[in-house]
Amino acid sequence: MSEEAIQDTGSQEVAGGAEAAPVGFLDSLPEDLRGEPSLRTFTDPASLAKSYVNAQRMIGADKIAKPGKSWTDDQYNEFYNSVGRPESADAYEMNLGDGMNEDAISGLKQAMWEAGLQPRQVDRIARFINETGETSKADARSRSESAVYESEQALRQEFGQAYEQRIGMAQSAARTLLGEKGMDMFEDVQLSDGRMLGDHPEVIKMFSALAEQIGEDNLVGEPTELVMTPNEAQSRITEMTRRDGPYFDKMHPEHGAYVDEVLRLREYL
Repeated sequence: MSEEAIQDTGSQEVAGGAEAAPVGFLDSLPEDLRGEPSLRTFTDPASLAKSYVNAQRMIGADKIAKPGKSWTDDQYNEFYNSVGRPESADAYEMNLGDGMNEDAISGLKQAMWEAGLQPRQVDRIARFINETGETSKADARSRSESAVYESEQALRQEFGQAYEQRIGMAQSAARTLLGEKGMDMFEDVQLSDGRMLGDHPEVIKMFSALAEQIGEDNLVGEPTELVMTPNEAQSRITEMTRRDGPYFDKMHPEHGAYVDEVLRLREYL
């Protein structure tokens, strides 16, 4: 055997003894599928088969179309019904307390139904309205109480020791002029700050002034002697302490009386 023949035989033996490299999953596919991006995540036939089975199951599941800009009212109604809207607005349960009358609640339910809301969504909106309403009521009560307190303090400062008497006189004058039925408006009319009309200091001062014009004797239950307000006392003191009066003239026979009266008047300040 020639040396060339021996060399050829050796080459064949080496080639026949080497193991072939394994072929990858994607490499085993037809050439037109190897570059498909959706197949790159699969490393073996089993994972591809599992994905296929899941996809087939999803095909049989219920599907809900996404609303489109060109949808008609009928299409929207079909969509709302498919996502849980009840058959009618009457099916919604909303407890809004006393803050809204029945007609307003019915109108709100109808609007929610036309908007396609589910009962769960309506319930959450109702809870929000109630929570907001309670907060608003609490804020309104706080503002009203503050306004009433400020009004009282302003009147107490202006009327001083005459406060209780002047309040009573104002009430008597209002009752005399308006009658018992007319008094109801002071409890029925509410101002923007939460105070009732009868709590406003200007209203009270107006009727207190009218009481003086009517005369104490015509106001049932009122005393005949008025208690001075600080302004009235100060006005009287100013009058009695003129430089040319008895208050500064120790030799004047009325000097002592003037001094005593000024001291008494200062108690009202």
